[in-house]
Amino acid sequence: MASRARELHAVSVRERISACALELFDDHGYDGVSVEEIAGRAGVSQRTVFRYFASKDEIVLQYERSLLDRLRDALERRPSDEGPVTALTRAYIETSSTPSDMRGWVRQRGKLLASSSYLKSRTNGEIVNSVADLSEILARRRDSDGGRAIELRVIASAVSAVAYDVWQSWVEGETGTNPADALADAFAILTASWEGIDNG
Repeated sequence: MASRARELHAVSVRERISACALELFDDHGYDGVSVEEIAGRAGVSQRTVFRYFASKDEIVLQYERSLLDRLRDALERRPSDEGPVTALTRAYIETSSTPSDMRGWVRQRGKLLASSSYLKSRTNGEIVNSVADLSEILARRRDSDGGRAIELRVIASAVSAVAYDVWQSWVEGETGTNPADALADAFAILTASWEGIDNG
């Protein structure tokens, strides 16, 4: 019971630090906020902030990582009879679908990630790393030997690059559209001549 209480307390503190940091970033920009200010807003010490987050950027990057985790999980769950192109594009569309009442908040998070060259660099690194994970999942789904490894890596790289570009365009825009719809349109263009790959 005591262990459960400590766990819930830790989650509460982590969420409070994260929420306060994001509020400050929205008001003053990522580069204009210090860890000391985050700690003060959250009512904790700087030491406590670092107990939950190794650095200031980790607070922001946890959102990007949660999206990538959802993408990997969605790809793992796709029907086994789907080819690699269909499975990956549909996993991206599924996880990018955003309820209308959350689109403003999601766009704000995207703008925050794009507001700092350092954060953009870290985000790009996370995406590059995810391509290897996606390729491995596609290989497991097809029980593929090493012969198709390069093909699957190319598919994962191309689809991920298009997804990132479409996502950034959606973040920079001001429409209330669902980003999943923009992704679906872009993937249709990208994969128009790829149909044979799924059957290979």
